[in-house]
Amino acid sequence: MGYTLTAAVSSGEDAIDRINGSPPDIILMDITLDGEMDGIDSAKYINETYDIPVIYITSSSEVETVERVKDTNAFGYILKPIDRRELKATIEMALLRHDMERTLKDNENKFSTILNSIGDAVIVADSAGNITYMNPVAEFMTGSSYSSNLGKKLKAVIHIENETLENIKGGRSFSLRQEKGHNYLVSSSGKKIPVDYSISPQKDKAGNLIGTVMVLRDINERVKSEERLEESFQQLRKAMGGVIQAMAQTVETRDPYTAGHQRRVADLARSIADEMTLPYNKIEGIRMAGTIHDLGKISIPAEILSKPGRISPIEFSLIKGHPQTGYDILKTIDFPWPVADIVHQHHERLDGSGYPLGLTGDDILIESKIIAVADVVEAMASHRPYRAALGIDIAIDEISKNRGIFYDKDAVDACIKIFKVDGYSMG
Repeated sequence: MGYTLTAAVSSGEDAIDRINGSPPDIILMDITLDGEMDGIDSAKYINETYDIPVIYITSSSEVETVERVKDTNAFGYILKPIDRRELKATIEMALLRHDMERTLKDNENKFSTILNSIGDAVIVADSAGNITYMNPVAEFMTGSSYSSNLGKKLKAVIHIENETLENIKGGRSFSLRQEKGHNYLVSSSGKKIPVDYSISPQKDKAGNLIGTVMVLRDINERVKSEERLEESFQQLRKAMGGVIQAMAQTVETRDPYTAGHQRRVADLARSIADEMTLPYNKIEGIRMAGTIHDLGKISIPAEILSKPGRISPIEFSLIKGHPQTGYDILKTIDFPWPVADIVHQHHERLDGSGYPLGLTGDDILIESKIIAVADVVEAMASHRPYRAALGIDIAIDEISKNRGIFYDKDAVDACIKIFKVDGYSMG
């Protein structure tokens, strides 16, 4: 048949000795042999130790013998008398199968080495959801061993839900829950590890599900970094708030009759923006800009600001310059919001009748439109050197009449609602 016979021996013990010296590519094994080991025992030992394919050639067709053969991973079972063509075909198919299995094992070893060396936890389950593999990182992160989880249902081992440890039942080894915007892996011992995770289906060429792969990545360092950044941001925000308050107090020192005006405008504008469901970042920018929207008044003579009588056209033209002055002071400060532009535009009106730029409609920032409404309402409802307080009702009437003309419709509607429905009061 074109093959070289390396040895022919009569006992399993002799076969094993010859294999140690010169292992063959394949073994033809009878079941009845000399010595203490029969062919089945010999083949089982060879299969477990040497990875050499074995083909049985025997006259035995007993059920008990066949059942024993199944445990040895036989590559063929030929009954005597031997048919030459059957033997040749069986040898060739055995060699091909063994070569394919060896290639598969090599690939499995390669992928196993890769999976065992990566820094992410990998858990694999079959089509029935039973765990078939866990790499060392998965063992470490879950606090449970591969051997203890092998064959268990993936859903029984991993529970992905926003729940506390006290609610974990049914013998689950660990759970995933969300906290502060992150998913945390919680082991049975209570240890929490922030993780990113993904669950991917494995499918065959026909699209049938053959398994599931779950990957978990420890993001502890990233979370710590985010926490440090958040801490730094809060410190910066606190410092910035102090600077803003210092600026506001400087203006109020120059204009004591409007003391608290900027604070009240900022609070009212923030409440209007909140009612309009603006994003948090915009609301924060409105509050900050509102607190110093009259910063430019620092350049106006105090006697004009506190003048009890009627203001002359020249004096009013000086007052109208305060948005520009405020912008010039603030434009070089790198705020996380467009504070300088908001201050610059807070006296603009939708129809272009405002100052200092004469902007119209959508050219005006929404933040400035909101502060404009809050500024008018607060100014009319509060006492001024040149007149007594007009009251909230008159202020509401003013913005209502000019809704969509001078003032933004949504900002006016939100302002009216928080006063009339929510019972807002300026402190």
